[in-house]
Amino acid sequence: MKFPAEPILDYETSKVSHYPKGVVVFDRDGTLIEDAGQHNDVARLVFCEGAIDAIALVKGLGFGVAIASNQAGLETEKFSLEQLMAFNAELRSQLAVAGGIDVIAVCPHHESSQCGCRKPQTGLFEAIENSGLGAPVVFVGDTESDRLAAIASKIHYLDVAHSNIFEVVQDWSRSYEAG
Repeated sequence: MKFPAEPILDYETSKVSHYPKGVVVFDRDGTLIEDAGQHNDVARLVFCEGAIDAIALVKGLGFGVAIASNQAGLETEKFSLEQLMAFNAELRSQLAVAGGIDVIAVCPHHESSQCGCRKPQTGLFEAIENSGLGAPVVFVGDTESDRLAAIASKIHYLDVAHSNIFEVVQDWSRSYEAG
């Protein structure tokens, strides 16, 4: 492994807010942004339909927002840590209108590394909870490994593979609020 065994945590600010309601965790590629393969090129950053509105809805309901993302391209050197951080900064900048992202948790390892943070393992969700934001309560994703990570982490899973992310999150929020 070229990186330490634990995930990389990228915070919006040095002061971590705590969200008593918990944290809604989003996958990145294919969920919040169009999946264009292993890249971290800000020129190719395109949001999925409804993604910005979904973040705004979650923030408006009083939840923290995190991203949990496998980025094996770091270990395989398809992009650098500096490129990833620049991409994260642009992602944050564009999502600021929706209330922002509290933390981005990244697994930098290739699946052959057998780390504990690569989805479907639970390490990204444990790192988010241990950050002080609050407990993850739902994971919004688009792949089988996302679904399995939610199950392993004992949190609700919202599949947006073939759906508008805002509509799926809105439906969940209505059932959550109804209680």
